[in-house]
Amino acid sequence: MTDRKRIQGPEVSVAPIIIKSATKKKCLLDGNSRRHDGRSIEDIRPIFLKTGLISQANGSAFIELCQTKIACGVYGPRQTKIPSFNGKGNLNCEIKFAPFSCPKRRQPYRDAQEKELSQLIYEALAPSIRLDLLPKSTIDIYITILENDGTASCLAAAVTCASVAVADAGIEMLDLVPACSVSYIDGRIYMDSDLIEEQHESGSLVLSYMPSLKEITHILQSGEVDLALATQ
Repeated sequence: MTDRKRIQGPEVSVAPIIIKSATKKKCLLDGNSRRHDGRSIEDIRPIFLKTGLISQANGSAFIELCQTKIACGVYGPRQTKIPSFNGKGNLNCEIKFAPFSCPKRRQPYRDAQEKELSQLIYEALAPSIRLDLLPKSTIDIYITILENDGTASCLAAAVTCASVAVADAGIEMLDLVPACSVSYIDGRIYMDSDLIEEQHESGSLVLSYMPSLKEITHILQSGEVDLALATQ
């Protein structure tokens, strides 16, 4: 007579055999120290930049760096809805990934990454805009990432695109704010890395700069980086 409460299984179990993946780390440089797209580690991708693409906006710009494509619209200055008086204008920045912009589909609602990037773009642009000349006014900057080929390089391109869009809106600025990103990979500095190279980085840095005034508006560094390499 069998015991119905006993688990019917083998008396002896065998541990599964785990087979390690045979994939090797992809070599980012060829024999001539060229990257997979033909650039050297000191080269940036070709840039296409055009203004005036959004007719409903006061200013707009579109930037493309190979597989990175970003559009930006600037609305304002317009009267703020805040009843209290403020001697300086308000600057609102909002960045949004299109659902098809990344290898995995993005959700339609704003996530934590988009909120963080919006704040970083605000910190990079605010020092360059004469908000003191726009009391009781609001400037809204809306950035849409159409194709993402690396988070750090995408942030740098978004800052550049937004700065040009603000200038296209005729808003007085101290200077334009171009930005660039670098990645630290195997003890080397890669300028303007893409998504493939970003997967192998130990750290990254995004720098926003006003060239005419020779002033840095924002620095963002992430990851583990050797001090000598970061100083370089």
